[in-house]
Amino acid sequence: MRRSAAVIDAPHRLLCRLDEYFHLSVVACPNDLSVVLAGAGATGNNDLGEVLLLRPDPEAEEPDQIAVLAKQSTAVDAVFSPDGAQVTVGYADVGGGGDSPGTYGLDGVLRHRFAVGGVPEEEDDDRDGDLDFDDLDFDRLARSGDGRWLASGSPVAKAVNVADSVTGRVLLTVPDASGPVALDHTGRRLAYARPDGRVSVREVTPGAALSTWETGLPAVHALAFSPDGGGLVAAGGDRPTACLFTADGERTDVKVADPALTIDATLPWAALYTRACWTSRGPVVFTADDYLAVLFDATNGHVLGTGSDQIVASFTPDGRVFIASGPDGIRAWSFDSLA
Repeated sequence: MRRSAAVIDAPHRLLCRLDEYFHLSVVACPNDLSVVLAGAGATGNNDLGEVLLLRPDPEAEEPDQIAVLAKQSTAVDAVFSPDGAQVTVGYADVGGGGDSPGTYGLDGVLRHRFAVGGVPEEEDDDRDGDLDFDDLDFDRLARSGDGRWLASGSPVAKAVNVADSVTGRVLLTVPDASGPVALDHTGRRLAYARPDGRVSVREVTPGAALSTWETGLPAVHALAFSPDGGGLVAAGGDRPTACLFTADGERTDVKVADPALTIDATLPWAALYTRACWTSRGPVVFTADDYLAVLFDATNGHVLGTGSDQIVASFTPDGRVFIASGPDGIRAWSFDSLA
C-alpha cells in the first residue's frame, strides 16, 4: 500500500497495519468496526490481487487474518450488510475473466454470486488483458438500508441488476447504465448513473421508470439516497461537485469550497473510488484521482480533509464512520467527532 498523507486532520482510530507492498484496492467495515475487508490490487507478474477479512489490531505489526475471500482477483467495491454478518464484493475485470459480485459470510465462505449484465461476445473476444480503461469493467455496488436488496452496475455491460441479498436471485435488470448505483432505505427505489451524465430513478418492483434528471456533469461517479428517501446526491466533476436532488427533481449544485482542489475526473481512479454517503452529518462526498483526494460536506462544500497518492476509502453502512488508507495502515474517523 502506498504511504498516503492523512485524509482528515482530526482524532482517528487505527484499525490495522498493512505491509508496504499491499497495494490497497478496496476497504470496508461493518458498523461496529469489528472486521476490516481489505483488497490488494493487481501488481503485475501474474499477481491479480486478493481479498482478505482482517481482525482490527492496531498494535500488531502484521494484519490478523480471519479469512481469504478471493485470490487472483482485484476487488474495487464492497458493502457490508446492516448486521455485519455478510459482505458483498465487487470486482474489476483486469484480465478478461473477472468475477461477478459475490456475497460472503465472515467465515470466508461464498454464499452466492449475481451477474451484472451480459457483455456481447464480440466485445468480450476483443479483450487482451491490458488495463485500458475503455475495456476495464468493474462492479459498483449498493445495498438497501434494510439489507434486503443488492444493486450492481457495470460500465462495460452498461447495465444494472438488483438482486435478493439472501439468494442472489436477480429481480430487475436495467440497460443504459454507467456503473454507480444507489438503493433507498426500504429498497423500493433504485437510482443509477447513465453514460451521458444523467441520473435515473426507478421502482425496484415492478421496475417502472420514475424520473431522469440532468446533473450537468460529464459523468456521475457516485450516488446516495438520504435515509428518508427524500433526497439524492450525485457526485463527479473535475472540481468536485455534489448535485443534491429533492424528491421532485429540484437540483442544487455544491462545489468543493476551495477552487484549488481539482482532480482529473476522466482518470480511472476517480471512476473507481469516488464515494457518496448520507452520513450522520448529512451528505458527504469522497473523490480522488492519482494525485489528490478530497472529502467534503455536500451541503456547503466545506472541506473535511485532503490527501494524496491514490487514497482508497469507504463509509460504514450507517454513515457514521469514514474509513481510509493512511500512512500507518487503515484508519477510521467518526463523523460525530467532526460535527
